[in-house]
Amino acid sequence: MTPTAARAVVAAHLTDTLGVHPHLATFTAAELLDRLAIEGWEITTTRHARPVAPRARETRGARRLLARLTRRTPADGDPPR
Repeated sequence: MTPTAARAVVAAHLTDTLGVHPHLATFTAAELLDRLAIEGWEITTTRHARPVAPRARETRGARRLLARLTRRTPADGDPPR
């Protein structure tokens, strides 16, 4: 479970940075942090929290696919082929 202080900080950043209404920011922060907890992220007050979510680890095939796709994508300003 995410500490209440962490939820409040996320909601405050949504309100300040994006101009989201405080009630909507609180609801959005709660939903976001609950979803992250379901996917394996841990936001705790201890120093031993897991630094990388399970889904964030890339396989070799994913890295190769990304490299292949980025080679085919034209950069901004390049003429179309």
